[in-house]
Formats: sequence, C-alpha cells, structure tokens
Amino acid sequence: MEGYAKFANFMGEHPESALFLRFSDINLQNILYLQAEIYGLREDLRRIELQNQASSAEDLTNFHLDWSTLAQTQENGQANQQWRKVKQLRELLKEYSENNLPSLGDNSSEQTKYDAVLQFHEMSKLSSPKPRELHKLQEWLSRPSLGSVYLTGRDRNIWSDGVDLVSLGKSPPKNQLTSLIAEFLVPTYHKVFRRYFMRIKANSSKPGSSIVEYSDNGITQIADFVGTVLASIIPVLAIVVLYLVNGMGIRLGLVAVFSAVFSMCLWFLNEGSLVDVFSATSA
Repeated sequence: MEGYAKFANFMGEHPESALFLRFSDINLQNILYLQAEIYGLREDLRRIELQNQASSAEDLTNFHLDWSTLAQTQENGQANQQWRKVKQLRELLKEYSENNLPSLGDNSSEQTKYDAVLQFHEMSKLSSPKPRELHKLQEWLSRPSLGSVYLTGRDRNIWSDGVDLVSLGKSPPKNQLTSLIAEFLVPTYHKVFRRYFMRIKANSSKPGSSIVEYSDNGITQIADFVGTVLASIIPVLAIVVLYLVNGMGIRLGLVAVFSAVFSMCLWFLNEGSLVDVFSATSA
C-alpha cells in the first residue's frame, strides 16, 4: 500500500491527522460570481417587466397581475422573454441558494438543503489544525522511518505549506485544562520519559510506521481528577487561611485573591464560559 491509499489509511487510523484544504478563496469567488450573475439577471428582469407593463398588448400588461398568463403566453413558439428570464434566475438561485446534500439520519429520505453562503459558513466553523497536529502529519509524510509518502502531483505541497487547512478529526478538548495537558504537559512528558514509558502502536504490514500514542480518555480523566482535587482544596484552603489571619484588611485582600483564583479555575475547567464564571463567582 503506497501513495494516496497509504495516506488515507493513516488518516483513518489517526483522525486528528485528517487535514484538508478549506478552499476559502475559490468558495468565496464562486459565491461572488453567482451573486454577480444573479444580480445582472435581476436587472434584466426588472427592465423587461417595465417594458411589458408599458406595452400596448393586453397579454403583456397582465404579466405582473396573472402568473398563468405570464407562464403560458408564448413568443414565436417559445416562452415569452420575461418568463424565460424568470426560469434562468430560478436555476441560478437554486445553485446559489440550494445545494442538496445527503440527509443526516438513516430513517429520513428528505435532503437537507444549505445555501451556498451558509454552506461556506459551516465549513468555516470547522477548526484549523493545531500546530502539533500539522507538524505530526508533515513528519509522517517526510520521514523514511514513518510514512515516507511523497506525492508528485500538483497537490504535493498542500500539507508542507499548511495554509487554509481544516481538521476533520476529533473535536477540541472540552476545557482549557484538558487543552493545557494535551498541548504542553503530554509533549513534555513524552520528551523526558519516552525512553522509559511509552506505548507504541506498530503494524507488521507497515514496516517502520510506529506511532507513540497517548489516550484521549486518559488525558481527560487526568484533567477531571485535577479539577476535582482543586474544587475540594480551594474552599478549605480559603477558610483555613482566613481563620489564621487576624487583620481585617488582610482578610479582605485574601478574599479577593481567592475569588480570583476560584474564577480562574472555573474558566480552566468550564470551557471558558464567562457567563458561568460570573454566575458562580457572584454566588
């Protein structure tokens, strides 16, 4: 297994490495083209409508009042100019405003529709890859002891450039503490202790493709444990310190300090939600 097949297999085994181009520029350019084309056709339609309303022919003057007359009146054996323009706009608006995508859910036969602008908006919501994830993929692609996949087509520099990429892998850590452990503490642990403690995933069918793995569940459990310990210690520590201090001014200062520490812990442990932080601190 080589080339794209090997690349895709690696992404499947390591979803965090599923990095693809967002194509922001060409998506936006396509929307601009569609917008310009629809805008021009709308101007043409308005001009034709005014001409028909000013016409001496009774059928033409009724176009803006009777839809059936507009749709059925013909010119030289074809639909009239105004109705043809409406149908042109209808097709373009369908392309601009309705991109049919497969429905979500196995029991539904309906299709979910996204307009082009909202579809790009949904694409923009996908997170960009973290630097370590991109570096990991670049290392795997280039190192002979790992993937050693060297694409030769015009797309060969997509991942080496690392611009406008989107990650289709796992969602970001659920809070700042988990992110801190995953982004800083785990790499530090790996560098210092990897020769003594590490679990290597090796596949005999892929010589040299060994990857050191750290469990996401393990990282989450560590973060939950640290959060539980902090939640237990901080209130007791505050009470003990305030009990041992006699001066009222110093006590008030310490109350402010412990409130700030409590707020910081809430921010780290609660997805950074300011509303929850303010609510808990006020209570």
